[in-house]
Amino acid sequence: MKTNYLIYFCNGISSVFDSQVITLLKAIQDKNIFKKTYLFLGIRNEKQKNEFLTREAHPEIEIVFFKSYPNYPFFNFFNRKSIKNALKSQSINLKEVIFHTRGEMLVCYLGKILGANYYKNILPDVRGASVEEIEEFADSNEVLKSLKILNNKKAIRSVNKFHKISVVSYSLKEYLINNYNIDQEKIVVTPCLAGPDFRYDDVIRESTRNEMNLSKEDKVIVFSSGGLANWQNVSVLTKLAEKGFKVLNLSKKNISHRNVINRFNNYNEMPHYLNAADVAIIWRNESIVNKVASPVKFSEFVCCGLPVISNRSVDMISEFITRNMCGLLLESIDDLDMNTINNFNQNDRKRISESAILNFGIDTIVNQYLKTYALINNL
Repeated sequence: MKTNYLIYFCNGISSVFDSQVITLLKAIQDKNIFKKTYLFLGIRNEKQKNEFLTREAHPEIEIVFFKSYPNYPFFNFFNRKSIKNALKSQSINLKEVIFHTRGEMLVCYLGKILGANYYKNILPDVRGASVEEIEEFADSNEVLKSLKILNNKKAIRSVNKFHKISVVSYSLKEYLINNYNIDQEKIVVTPCLAGPDFRYDDVIRESTRNEMNLSKEDKVIVFSSGGLANWQNVSVLTKLAEKGFKVLNLSKKNISHRNVINRFNNYNEMPHYLNAADVAIIWRNESIVNKVASPVKFSEFVCCGLPVISNRSVDMISEFITRNMCGLLLESIDDLDMNTINNFNQNDRKRISESAILNFGIDTIVNQYLKTYALINNL
């Protein structure tokens, strides 16, 4: 690869920041392909900066903060100026850099700052249907919402200027082609990753179940969510608990029920609890946002060998479960009974884990990104 540096742009610290950003950059840095790896992180205030500083990042990854302003057209100038100043603060020859931008807004800003001569060095990483996400789930008033939608539509169309575009699912690829006329030849599909500790382990399973006072007969359905986004359907957990299932709720939303175990753990502890469970559930409402998604928790569930129960709202989940025979697709949660849970074979856990790691494991995803970096750098 001709370049010496990688600069990864990310705006804010979301619920998947540790799993999808920090984990990725650590793994890339460990490959020793780049002379140096940078994380340019957009923050709103000192509180967000201090929140990041509590994390354990790779010591060789350079962190550069830039001021992030709200996503409205009248703040675009200030966002560009902030990013431009952050770039100027580093003694880097920008011609020797691969720029990886998480989300279409950042790539829109960066493209205008650097100009057409640098398009071949910039990889837009589109993570979902952002316009529909604003339309369906944003809580702001209609005027502000329309301005934000206008900004995002403009940003999505801008990705066609770049030589390669990464998206998280094949459904998202089709969405961009059909709705924004994005060149299909430019699109590379790179799903959400599962970190190196997300794999099935008999020893971890037994020790974690002992710590939780679970017997061998206890069948545990796990639900996990790092945030409280409106597309996360947690009401289904209460229904499961009422049906007599033991539910392990790994989310910030506490559910008071005798059959629900509430644990909100940090990212490093998550593989232990996924190993302890018997089945995972992802149940989302019908929406284009969900249809084109690559849910992080699904990647983590299956890499830990968990069969997954889901409806058909996420195309990627439906396809993977069907192709790998690693779960169950239901029309209604009322169709789930204890016999179904008992029919899942614990011996399949290693098979599911091995297959999932080939698709979503950190090595697979890192190699995919490195291959894409090489493609855009050599065009």
